[in-house]
Amino acid sequence: MKCLECGKEFVERTVTQKYCSKQCGDIFRKTHKIMSPSITFRCAKCGKLVVTEDGTSDKRSRFCSAVCEKKYWRHPPYEFTAGKLNFHSINEYLNWEKRTND
Repeated sequence: MKCLECGKEFVERTVTQKYCSKQCGDIFRKTHKIMSPSITFRCAKCGKLVVTEDGTSDKRSRFCSAVCEKKYWRHPPYEFTAGKLNFHSINEYLNWEKRTND
């Protein structure tokens, strides 16, 4: 295969490899202004509309921030009443609830 940047012949290590080295790939992307597209989505936790910037390495697609993601995955104990059955005592449950809801 021929490198798209320098034209040197090389043996590709993967099916999608287009450049002989990482440096050639970086130079090609900088000179040809290849950028990742912007992504528009609503945050799964707060519902805020989020638009990522063009050309950045921002790969968010579900949450507007790390704070919203943590809140989303932390389910309050009252949502799953069956979860209370997994504790050996009420004190164990109350200690867990106190730690997770701070």
